[in-house]
Amino acid sequence: MPPMTRQCGSVAVLAAAFLLAACVTGAPPPASDVPAVPLPESAAFTQLAVGEDHACGLTEDGTAICWGRNDEGQLDAPGETRFRQLAAGNQFSCGLSFHGALVCWGRDAADWLGDESGTWTTVSAGSDQVCALDAEGAVACWGSATPSDEGRYTAIGVGEGYVCGLTMKGDLICWGDVRWLQVEWREGPFWREGPFAALSVGPRHLCALRSGGGAVCHGVADGRIYPPDTTFAHVTTGERHSCGLAAGTPVCWGSDEDPPAGPFTALASGWRNVCGLRPGGEVRCWRMNGIARPVNAVRAFQGQPFDQPVELFPWPGGGLAVAERAGTMTVHDPAAAPRLVLDLTDRVVLGGDRGLLSVAPDPEFEASPFVYVWHTAPGVDDAPVHARLSRFAIVGDRVHVESELVILEIPLHFPIRLGGAVRFGPDGMLYLGIGDGKAREKAQALNDLRGKIIRLDVRGATAERPYRIPDDNPLLATPDARPEIWARGLRNPWRMSFDAEGRLWVADVGQMTEEEVSLAAPGANLGWPVFEGSRCFAGGRACAALTGTTPPVAAYGRDLGCAVIGGVHVDGAYLFGDYCSRRIWALEDGREAGWSMREIARASHPILAFGTGAHGDVYVLTQDGPVLRLELPP
Repeated sequence: MPPMTRQCGSVAVLAAAFLLAACVTGAPPPASDVPAVPLPESAAFTQLAVGEDHACGLTEDGTAICWGRNDEGQLDAPGETRFRQLAAGNQFSCGLSFHGALVCWGRDAADWLGDESGTWTTVSAGSDQVCALDAEGAVACWGSATPSDEGRYTAIGVGEGYVCGLTMKGDLICWGDVRWLQVEWREGPFWREGPFAALSVGPRHLCALRSGGGAVCHGVADGRIYPPDTTFAHVTTGERHSCGLAAGTPVCWGSDEDPPAGPFTALASGWRNVCGLRPGGEVRCWRMNGIARPVNAVRAFQGQPFDQPVELFPWPGGGLAVAERAGTMTVHDPAAAPRLVLDLTDRVVLGGDRGLLSVAPDPEFEASPFVYVWHTAPGVDDAPVHARLSRFAIVGDRVHVESELVILEIPLHFPIRLGGAVRFGPDGMLYLGIGDGKAREKAQALNDLRGKIIRLDVRGATAERPYRIPDDNPLLATPDARPEIWARGLRNPWRMSFDAEGRLWVADVGQMTEEEVSLAAPGANLGWPVFEGSRCFAGGRACAALTGTTPPVAAYGRDLGCAVIGGVHVDGAYLFGDYCSRRIWALEDGREAGWSMREIARASHPILAFGTGAHGDVYVLTQDGPVLRLELPP
């Protein structure tokens, strides 16, 4: 993911109040529907800390004042406490009081962040972890599972799953998941001989200063680990950038954007942002890796929360239909109250990944007023639950439940990895993504529908012949292959969609290391379980033997999320997200430069699905939260 090239430039103090709300020239507004909290215009600070979407500063009397997003309470500093040092993580903030107590506020702070009973001398925060040093140089960490170290240190820094410290001799030692710090993985801690005088640790790279002020950086091999030959007073690191302060002037690398002119007395970085202190305590903030297009996410349907919504699409009679996993579908129209149009709650089996999973209206709705539903239903024989594709007729303005025609059924032995989106292609055929149901070896088996995308002709379906096999399905001439199969090698294709060119985008939820977005084609093999995303999963021999697979267009690791949620294609970009991190990305084709994946917004709750309205509006469906509408620029 290359850095963005649009610059926010030097931001005035009042504009800096909206650090992640909006840079002057194109940074995104707040990713959730929580308004950004502005920085008091008259505030003067002695120290800064920058997190993921917020920043905090210390006044001369030790008062902590925070600004930016506050969806997890990361701005709610205790007003009665006076601090001497601050640190900021993704959605939490911490401070060391004058008495050495570690006090944290924001996401999960009450449960596992901080130790108010100790006496600490310095503190550092990462994405979901905070570490501190005591007077003897011993380190203690709270939050994620990165273990503490028994050494003695003069400085500490927290990255994405790893921690680094400077020893009493000035050597650099890092422990935890240090794979980002070297090209080849090796067991044990990362170590480099000093002496080093200062340290700054970002999510996936770090920079340390020699005693003479020269910067040495380690991390993923791109431009951010090659600092200029300059003497720095101190250095700060973010997600994809580093900045050093040289004679009061910020010098940054790993980004195409230039920082504002000096003088500055101090700098602090978050994931994508840098804040600097002017003489006199004035603050200026700018983005080093902003996005090209600002996107805001606002609540739709008056902020009404939904219980695991899985589909949103234009209802043929007007309004937007929202289907929920429990088995209901309601239609929402600004001119009327929400109305229930489908109720399968007494027919849907819940638990695990089960429930109502996908709904699609017939593409020829006026002539064929049907909806197709992929859901789990009571089974028979040795499988108590079946995954079922059913067609229902619409009578009046409501789905007639008793009209159910079962198109296809698959016995389930495990309640997970079921897929699966029902989509009609521009050819009028029905496409269904089916997960491997925890039987990953079936994803490559041509005699089994699990781990596949199937293609059916359901026009004129009857109980005697619920579907036909299209004449151009790719495996018709393959012996012993199920003719329904259109593509294979998938683990859990929870969501997929067609773009304006008729290409099918598939987001396949990964197993251990990578999430992937692919363009599927007739007969394509997407690689699972031999490959997981772009990585070999089954071992070198198996990966070498499986040829002709389709690599993903984009893949990302556990540092960015845990379950990819497929989206929609708008204005030349594929918009998709992640369930855990709530990030929303735009995937764009740079032609010769290849595909680029850019974060454009964040949802307020875990993301379950995307949908579009009748006029192309993009909606984000969140778990137990509101439906968000993305305000895309013209």
